Amino acid sequence: MSIQTIIDNATFIKFGRTKTAGQTISRSGRVLTSLRPTSQPFNFEVGMHDALRYSENRDLVEQIDTLDITTEETIDIGSTNTNLNYITTLQGSGFGGTVTVTSASGNQIVLNTTSATGGGTSLKKGDFIQLDNNYRYPYRVTADVTWNATSITVPIHRPFIAQSGYTVSGKGIILGSSVQFRVKMLEKPEYRVYPHDLLAFDSDFSLIEIIE
Repeated sequence: MSIQTIIDNATFIKFGRTKTAGQTISRSGRVLTSLRPTSQPFNFEVGMHDALRYSENRDLVEQIDTLDITTEETIDIGSTNTNLNYITTLQGSGFGGTVTVTSASGNQIVLNTTSATGGGTSLKKGDFIQLDNNYRYPYRVTADVTWNATSITVPIHRPFIAQSGYTVSGKGIILGSSVQFRVKMLEKPEYRVYPHDLLAFDSDFSLIEIIE
């Protein structure tokens, strides 16, 4: 839980989700953009305060050294530390009862709501959605989604990512601060120990979502 500890004690969390595109300017002055379809992995820059006691966090340092930039960890933002749930909390009204996935492809997830209850705007633009905990990838909703008692189509920010050995149909969903990210460190900060007994990292933590 080393990276999760960093997340839970963050002084800031910077999100990155840049699309891959090329731009050229024609002789007439028009900007031409060519977009390449990619998985658009989440990138995070996480700042860490300098107030942890080294004697109480030697295990954290060892866990970070063990992970290095080679090992994946599952994190959440706002579930383990509920003081952060304002970042990811659901702003739509959500669902009652049971919601299952009918299909997922392209930039949409289709939900079966015949056994669910709801009303109004079930999901709002910017809400997080993910299939169950066995599925790796979270998505952000790109437009408000109105309740329907039969079927709901959720527009998502990137093309749905197929996962090997995973069947989409019939799965449940996870919303808001319950979603999880599978990440690795792009760079592992070095740390310093200051008298008396303070732990400080030399730089921010740079994380990237791992797409298999």
